Amino acid sequence: MKWLVVVALVWGCTPPPPIATAADADRAHVPLAELSQGRDLLLQRCGGCHDVPRPGDAARDKWPALMDDMSQRAGLVGPQRHLIEQYVLAMDLAR
Repeated sequence: MKWLVVVALVWGCTPPPPIATAADADRAHVPLAELSQGRDLLLQRCGGCHDVPRPGDAARDKWPALMDDMSQRAGLVGPQRHLIEQYVLAMDLAR
């Protein structure tokens, strides 16, 4: 039971990645539904092993290589990888 409390406290320390808005989708020229799917996948698949990365955690030109590396580890298939990368790059434009 104590480990559950510790996990909850640690999980609560890192704010979740931002929710995409229609303005973010328009700016990135990406459908809002795809940005939302990318965020959901990021939370589900990336947060299982480490803190969920946030847009802006890496330089825009570093994300593709990071995604290549982590996609294999997370067992992401092509469309899932694309949605996550699309989300982090689109939301990085919002900064």
